Amino acid sequence: MTPAEQLKDSTLALANSAQQDDGLSVLRQRARKQLQLLPFPDRKHEDWKYTSLHPLTAGQLNQSASALQSTPSFPVLGDCVIVIGNGFLPSQLPTLPAGLSVTPLSAGGVSDAAPDTLFGWLNNASLNDGLLLKTERNKKVAGIVHVVFFNHSTTPCHAANQLQVEMAEGSELTLIEHYVGSGPILTNALTRINSGANSSLVHYRLQSETADTLHIGNLQIDQQRDSRIDSSQLMRGNVLRRNDVHVRLLGSGANLFMRGIFIARDNSHIDNHINVEHVAAHCPSDQVYKGIAGEKGRAVFNGRIHIHPYAKESNAALSNNNMLLSNEAEIDSKPELEIYNDDVKCAHGTTIGQMDIEQLFYLRSRGIDEATAKRMLGTGFVNETLNAMPDDVVRDWAIDWLGEAL
Repeated sequence: MTPAEQLKDSTLALANSAQQDDGLSVLRQRARKQLQLLPFPDRKHEDWKYTSLHPLTAGQLNQSASALQSTPSFPVLGDCVIVIGNGFLPSQLPTLPAGLSVTPLSAGGVSDAAPDTLFGWLNNASLNDGLLLKTERNKKVAGIVHVVFFNHSTTPCHAANQLQVEMAEGSELTLIEHYVGSGPILTNALTRINSGANSSLVHYRLQSETADTLHIGNLQIDQQRDSRIDSSQLMRGNVLRRNDVHVRLLGSGANLFMRGIFIARDNSHIDNHINVEHVAAHCPSDQVYKGIAGEKGRAVFNGRIHIHPYAKESNAALSNNNMLLSNEAEIDSKPELEIYNDDVKCAHGTTIGQMDIEQLFYLRSRGIDEATAKRMLGTGFVNETLNAMPDDVVRDWAIDWLGEAL
């Protein structure tokens, strides 16, 4: 039996062990049937060419995480904070701002949308519970909503986290989706966002778990007409980090701006797969991702723009710029364009380079030590992305986070 076949058997056993009789029973049953049909991904699959799932043989798929007795401290970045530990919802939700409701998925808030990946189906099959956030029509939710997924274990295990966001027509929301935690635990995250007509969402996806963790995430976004999404995704490398992001611009005038910073140090690994589909006409999208890899870290970026036949006058751009901090670090970048309409404007590009030795020498000649000089140049490399973030509290956190990573 190959390692992939063994991991597939572990996946099915893990899914079958979740048999609670609650509002998610139908969802789990459907997911278990789908899991049986899907092959377990390995490096023979094009989408997994640069990422091995061998670290999962340590046992992360053998058992689900237990509920946490307490949650350690973490940086509070929002006005309304909801903490989910190892996939278990809190016994009491905080006071919510006007225009927002939060419902457990087990209470009937489950979307019928299909996940994009095998791990998305595993998330559904093994889910203890998740959250549904809904805004009210034509309401602006005050402040920042900060949803924290804290996953921790001293032994290998699996935690399923799921968040669904329904943006009503004309509503506005600022949301932080924050992953923290430690230990050899696999965070299996599935987030679905449906942005209604003329709605506006500022979205932050922060992944700041410690280096000994594993994270496989799937972010799905559907945008209706004239909706606006500004999404920032920041992550540091760990044993295994994989993010699949799938955005569909379904209504005319939908506007998407995505930015990201990913940093792989030591022996850590990061793999980002981004797929933006222009289904409707007159939709702009702009993606800017910056990557940094040092020591023996490895970073992978695959960005795809897909223009459908009826998506005329689309305006899509993708940029991925990367910096290597050592000769042993590795970055693999692959931008893609797939266009089926002539009346469009599309651009994509990628660069991979090293830190400028002359700039480093200049800073050192002014009495700045080497570590500080490298941190200054690394911060300068991603400043464009940091400064584009709309909220100061997240930007300040990101600057400190980046300094620690560098």
